[in-house]
Amino acid sequence: MKYHIIIFLLGITLFFGCEEDEHKPYGSDGIAPGPVTIDKVINTPGGAVIYFTAPTDNDVLYVKATFEDNLGNKREVKTSAVMDSLNIEGYGEMGEYPVSVYAVDRGENVSSAVNISISPLEPPVQLILPTIVGEVDYGGIKIHYENLLQAEVSLNLVAYDSIQDQMVYRESFFTSQPSGFYSFRGYKSEKTRFGVYVEDRWGNQSETVNFEVIPIPDEFLEKSLFSVFKISGDKSFNEYGFNTRQMWDGRWSDQWNCGHTNFEPLPHRLTIDLGTTAKLSRFKLYQRGGSELYKHGNPKRFKIYGTLDINELPPYDPANPNAGWTLLKECQSFKPSGLPIGQVNSEDIEFQNKGEDFEFDVENLVEVRYIRIENLETWGEQQVTVIGELSFWGEITSTQNN
Repeated sequence: MKYHIIIFLLGITLFFGCEEDEHKPYGSDGIAPGPVTIDKVINTPGGAVIYFTAPTDNDVLYVKATFEDNLGNKREVKTSAVMDSLNIEGYGEMGEYPVSVYAVDRGENVSSAVNISISPLEPPVQLILPTIVGEVDYGGIKIHYENLLQAEVSLNLVAYDSIQDQMVYRESFFTSQPSGFYSFRGYKSEKTRFGVYVEDRWGNQSETVNFEVIPIPDEFLEKSLFSVFKISGDKSFNEYGFNTRQMWDGRWSDQWNCGHTNFEPLPHRLTIDLGTTAKLSRFKLYQRGGSELYKHGNPKRFKIYGTLDINELPPYDPANPNAGWTLLKECQSFKPSGLPIGQVNSEDIEFQNKGEDFEFDVENLVEVRYIRIENLETWGEQQVTVIGELSFWGEITSTQNN
């Protein structure tokens, strides 16, 4: 009987003892840490770097800064307590802004605030705006820009809409390159007012810079008229189950949809009858996509030739395979990321999904019907050529019957 009483009393003691014990995060003492010590503040374009010393509490986990940006958005930035600085960015205007800094422990206990002020320098959207230069282009306007801080921004195009009697947003170009250009196209050859403004990933926008141009004629050549015109020295692009029609079927970004040669020493040549006579303004070459982007047999360095009448070419001479052809352009493919072969990022993928644009000299436009592509070097340094898709634009002078 005594034994059962002892067990009963022991159980009651353990029960109430457990009730009184609070569950705390492992390593937390349940006490808010001491305040952060601010060592210095270095203002940066669109933000600031706050250097600090974290409190000595053993359970301090991270340091955070809370603030409201110039757009009125409440934001928070965190960093590990073992670090010595916080990077605040995303302000679109210069000025003086309050920031509160806290230490937080493993139990999410928060220290008292240390209130400071930061004064961001001129932000990227404002720095880029005055560098923007616009010039007339095929079917639209070409924008040149400088982005020395390599900020992630978009250049946004607006154009005048006569029906709405106002400027209307049309499209955006995203970049983090230190400098470059981009062509906004698809507009008629008539006087058009364009505007361009810069926007960052936090929604800050610059003012709009305006241009008025008459776009150069830039008609899309109908691909259903394209066909291969096989001449001596040309390679077959029908190998390994692929075929030439896949190079102008309106599909790309797919590694199984392309023209593909055999593995033979470069250069490789392909002749195309456009089925249309035109003063070509430009063309796009879309790489074989998927896992083959910027490698394998995708053209890296190549030439484009043209002729109006293929019957006027001299007899084929292996020592001078392009005799009689007019050299229209020497082309060098571009990789935005600059990453090594086999590595691509989202900017590379987006760039190739839009097609890589190659323009012909506006001062020396040549009327042609036949195009000859000569591939000299591939991205993968392989002796094979693959082409995902080809598109051509220009001033169409006549459409022929094949």
